[in-house]
Amino acid sequence: MAVQVSYPGVYIEEFAPAPPIQGVGTSTAAFIGVAVSGDLDEPTKVTSWDQFKQRFGEQPVPGFFMWYSVRGFFENGGNVCYIVRASNGDYDELDLLNTPGDPVIRVRARQPGDNVAAGNPIQLAVAAAHLVPNTSLVFQPTGALNVNAGAGAREVTLAAGQGVNFKPDDFITIAAIGERVRVLSVSVDTLRLANGLVNAYVAGDAVRLADAPVGTRTVRIRGVGNSLPTGTLVSGTILTITQGAATDSQVVESVQTEPLGGGLTTYRVTFRAGLDIPLSLDPADATQVESQEFNLAVTQSGVTTNYLNLSVDAAHPNYFASIVNTPGGLVRTELVDPPPPVDPPNNLPATTGATNMTGGAAENLATIADQDFIDALDTLREVDDVNILSLPDRINNPVQQALIAHCEQLADRFAVLDGLRPVPDQPLFGPGSIEVQRLSVDSTRGYAGLYYPWLRVPRLGPGAPILVPPSGHVCGIMARSDNNRGVHKAPANEIVNGAVGVERSMSDIDQGQLNLQGINIIRIFQAGGRPMLWGARTTATDRNWQYVNVRRLFLFVEESIEEGIRFAVFEPNNLQLWQKLKRSITDFLTRVWRDGGLFGAKAEDAFYVRIDEVLNPFSEQALGRLNIEIGMRPTFPAEFIIVRIGIFQGGSEITEV
Repeated sequence: MAVQVSYPGVYIEEFAPAPPIQGVGTSTAAFIGVAVSGDLDEPTKVTSWDQFKQRFGEQPVPGFFMWYSVRGFFENGGNVCYIVRASNGDYDELDLLNTPGDPVIRVRARQPGDNVAAGNPIQLAVAAAHLVPNTSLVFQPTGALNVNAGAGAREVTLAAGQGVNFKPDDFITIAAIGERVRVLSVSVDTLRLANGLVNAYVAGDAVRLADAPVGTRTVRIRGVGNSLPTGTLVSGTILTITQGAATDSQVVESVQTEPLGGGLTTYRVTFRAGLDIPLSLDPADATQVESQEFNLAVTQSGVTTNYLNLSVDAAHPNYFASIVNTPGGLVRTELVDPPPPVDPPNNLPATTGATNMTGGAAENLATIADQDFIDALDTLREVDDVNILSLPDRINNPVQQALIAHCEQLADRFAVLDGLRPVPDQPLFGPGSIEVQRLSVDSTRGYAGLYYPWLRVPRLGPGAPILVPPSGHVCGIMARSDNNRGVHKAPANEIVNGAVGVERSMSDIDQGQLNLQGINIIRIFQAGGRPMLWGARTTATDRNWQYVNVRRLFLFVEESIEEGIRFAVFEPNNLQLWQKLKRSITDFLTRVWRDGGLFGAKAEDAFYVRIDEVLNPFSEQALGRLNIEIGMRPTFPAEFIIVRIGIFQGGSEITEV
């Protein structure tokens, strides 16, 4: 908004250019496959091989390869990936109901399986618990004036030994007149007050804590035996306060321990919200305090795990999800979302006897179907930071075509496809060969690459190396190349770490035939040598997109610009906005050019950014549209290096001076 000027003087108005465009990540992989453990159909981010094994199993699943693929990803330089465990099983579940009968906590088995049908159900039981027992009381001390206190007095002196019961920030009243005065400080038995007394009082008048009106957030509590065990009264505790027929439940925000001497301890408790009932702090009106927790018992095959003194408040150290969801248990828990609109303590699960969890279906990997993998793949649609995809456990046309379609529709990720599963005497060309598979994985604009043959890698445990699909190792190589050189560098001419061989060797002529069809070959060039990734082509039918690095460079630039200029949505579509956008995009592409991603001696030779009235006539502006045209000249890989060598005949040259 422009500064409104009215008086003579200097006016300051701030302005800001368009924010710089920051490049998005390019090396976050996603793996879809079968695992021993872990959540089903739920993308889970992992950042190390140890983390993967902890979540998805220390052992590979026989006949499936995601375990080895993820290992290859980290061995080759990958840092971050998402794992989606595909399965045809389902979890047993049970909703725990609160007192009004609404679902409040959802409990789910960690492993798929129809335990009830097998006669071996997981059973849940809920019981009420109280870390702070109902023998605890609101602290209601009393004392008596030792000397007279006139109107306006800022200090009062209590009988010997009574000052210890009062603390700074207490509100007191004298002789039950109702005057509320805050205590500033306490010196032995003398209380210094924040304000002068309105009334005059005489020695012997009773002094006590002032009553707490509705809205009061702080009270003092003492436990049974004058103290409470450590950890029983903490932030997140739900406290129920009962005085006569009146009751109120509040969530504790903070607790301050206040020793009074002689072994007596009180606790200054501050609630998140104020009291809904008034409290008389007259010692004649005893006020009970009790915390509200619950115990959860999980039983299977006669073995019970007890989770004790759980809270439904996330601030509490015993928050149920943090305690129950630790590794090794039978179940996982979560709050129902959205939670039912009830106040504490009605948001706790009600007491219930042993109840079977139901609804599960056993995982049967012998019958796992294409759709199970496609369903798992679909869960990645909402994960924005995925850049490369691998699905090593289902290598067939329907699944690989679904993988390609996923990448084409989202237009921000690249599919790394595995070649055919090896079979004895598999031909290199013709029917049943990789050539036939290649025909089924076309991607017009190059959103996929096909890699062949399979790799020999050390198996877990003793025995000869095992053959595994190459996509996991290739994803790691892409991450390594991106981090070392940039996404514009073709991820090829790279050693495949973690592999000791390949399923089959090929000659230059063999590779030449497959390379021209867009099949990327992993080769060993000499006996005993290490496998090398020796191809960088996509499965594009449009030759503009035949190189992996070109497609991935454009994915990087497109997503970076999309996120970087989002600020402009709903801004006035005028020349000032056009200039801001042009400067911002130009600065970003200049950085890409300087990094070697675009070809040209000068930036203007490498790209252009066009925003003008030809692209944006009034008719387009009236429709709310702003059109931007960007042209880029990518750097293509030097796939074929041709050296011309001829005979140089020599000679001499005579020059007169």
